[in-house]
Amino acid sequence: MLSYKRWFILVALAITTILIVSACASAGPAAAPPAAELPANITITVWVQANQVEEYRGKNIVTAAERLNKELGGKTTVKVEANIDSAGWADYKKKALLAFEAKTGPDIILSGHEDGANWGDNGYILPLDDLIKKYSSVTDNIIPALWKSTEYQGKRWSIPQDTEARPMFWSKVALKKLGWSDADINGLPDKVKSGQFTLQDLLETAKQMQDKGVVEKGNGFWTRWGQGNDWYEFYYSFGGELQDPATGKLIMSKDAWTKYYQFFYDAFNTYAVSRKDCIGASTSKVVYPGVTSGNIGFYFGGIWQWADWATNFVADKGGEKYLFDTLGYGLIPASTKGGKPTTVTHPLVYMVSSQSKYPEIAFRLIMLASADDLNTLHAIGSSHLAINKTQSNFPAYANAKFLQSTTYMLDYTKFIPNHSKFSIYDNITWKALTAVAAGEMKPDQAVKLVEDELKAQMGNDVIFK
Repeated sequence: MLSYKRWFILVALAITTILIVSACASAGPAAAPPAAELPANITITVWVQANQVEEYRGKNIVTAAERLNKELGGKTTVKVEANIDSAGWADYKKKALLAFEAKTGPDIILSGHEDGANWGDNGYILPLDDLIKKYSSVTDNIIPALWKSTEYQGKRWSIPQDTEARPMFWSKVALKKLGWSDADINGLPDKVKSGQFTLQDLLETAKQMQDKGVVEKGNGFWTRWGQGNDWYEFYYSFGGELQDPATGKLIMSKDAWTKYYQFFYDAFNTYAVSRKDCIGASTSKVVYPGVTSGNIGFYFGGIWQWADWATNFVADKGGEKYLFDTLGYGLIPASTKGGKPTTVTHPLVYMVSSQSKYPEIAFRLIMLASADDLNTLHAIGSSHLAINKTQSNFPAYANAKFLQSTTYMLDYTKFIPNHSKFSIYDNITWKALTAVAAGEMKPDQAVKLVEDELKAQMGNDVIFK
């Protein structure tokens, strides 16, 4: 039999044990050990795709390292190796995929927002939600609508580097020769905005330009020279949808695709206002010289082309002033009177590689490179829109006439989907478009082709409406 004293000791020990276990349970899991100290020197590699006027995509990360080193107080020195690649997007992305597979990818890579789907699925990049939350005092300044482009399967995979709009440009010179007054020409952006100037009006105006000899046959309306996101502006204008928000599946809106293909069939064949060799034409030798000369009635492109044109095509004519005198611009017109015009935006984004040894350092560099002053250097130099809520009031950005006059377009913009199989969808709809433009296929045949091939190649990944 236990003595009273021994019994009391055992009970006390039991109560103590219960209290300790209870305390640990209420406190949650044990805290992780402190992170290892950063080494004295860190090298972060960055890959960006950029042309001559877009190099701040890489240079800003280098400047960000200088700012980060000050924040680190001399304990760690961060060095950035920036690879600014002017190759075409196809070659650039091929190189990136090979590097990811070989485990030789960079710490930070820039690409289109839609690549977050494939690269996230394959484990090439990291979801950034925890870091976005940790540094919310900085990330909260990014324009809220842009975050949508970074989301895939409920996570955020990137940080917007820039954004833009893709407007319709028109020749003020051609409209003037057609008999339009200065008031009519200057008022066209608002007529488009209110839905009073439609896509049908565009075709008819382009045809009038040709019939009256204002522009040569086939120069009334030039399209984009190749496959790309711009074409979806017109699908959206005809009421099309691309992705179901509930399931994430892609959508084929048959009615919208039928109207879409009819519009471009008419442009290339019925009205013949678009040259058949416009698709596939050289931008540097044919498209941009034609547009900037004012000899093309209408053309849909991107606002980033403005800086390229001013610098590389009309600098000897007065640069940006010449462009303002020669070209007007507005949203993609609505398909019906009183309808809503459209545009699309394709944010380029920074992503952090899953191979990075220092992902938080990489993230901090991205955020420092996204500061108003640094991002404005890129925005002005390359004709891109602001990514931060406070940036529109930043003096240099506030004084940029072209950017200020196109910022409103973000109120009308849509994105292409973040979906791992969107490239298949895009290739199928593009193949049908080129056949329609060439007059080899009628609109209803194009829609059937698209539906049949989507069902064969994508099956349950597409909702058909």
